[in-house]
Amino acid sequence: MPEPMLTYTQPYTVYRHDGDHHGNVKPAALLRYGQQIATIHAEAVGLNDALYAATHTAYVLAKQALRIDRTPCVDEVLTVVTQPERCKRAVNKRITTFYDASGAQVAVLDSRWVLIDTEKRLILRKHPEGFGDNWAPDVPFELPMKMTKVPPENCEPAGACTATYSRCDMNGHMNNACYVDVLCDALPWEVWDSGEVRDLKIYYHREIPRGEHFTLLRSQTEEKQYYFCGEREGKSAFEASITFA
Repeated sequence: MPEPMLTYTQPYTVYRHDGDHHGNVKPAALLRYGQQIATIHAEAVGLNDALYAATHTAYVLAKQALRIDRTPCVDEVLTVVTQPERCKRAVNKRITTFYDASGAQVAVLDSRWVLIDTEKRLILRKHPEGFGDNWAPDVPFELPMKMTKVPPENCEPAGACTATYSRCDMNGHMNNACYVDVLCDALPWEVWDSGEVRDLKIYYHREIPRGEHFTLLRSQTEEKQYYFCGEREGKSAFEASITFA
């Protein structure tokens, strides 16, 4: 097993296809950068596809919270620093911070990962042999994860959706960042013309396999805050909250 690397740093350019009509980075793009650097960091310490296949395991996202202090623009080069915490109560917390060229923090992502047994479909509270303690014993910082929820009967329909080809990843289900693209598409243009995302929270309850359909529900919980729920086969697949400045 390679030597522990408590943090990992990598530059990311905000490409134009990651920008919106204002030239601002789309929220889902920041989640994609966070997912990519987490994967690269894990591979650097030996947590790779070969190990997952040999142990019949996989890391999956349970929930994420994103706070944007200043919305990055297209063509900006961001320095992204990620630091995961050792497994506590079956969860690995990972804090990923985005800095601009001046060194100022522009956003922070708090993601919570669990390791599952892919054969039994169970969360593993104890990691199998071969998973060394490569991460920091404690990462004190965290973002608030609670969101204001609304019962489905008090929400309005926001569309029928499908886990299409462009939304799915190599695991054969909808990628975690694409959920946020779906949420953003379900908001009226006037919302995007009058504000910028400041906080985003999402809970992943059940995967949405490729080709599967789900119903999106929406409710405005505050003047600039929206709650979403995605239902598949009569059960909640995910919940999310987006707050605008």
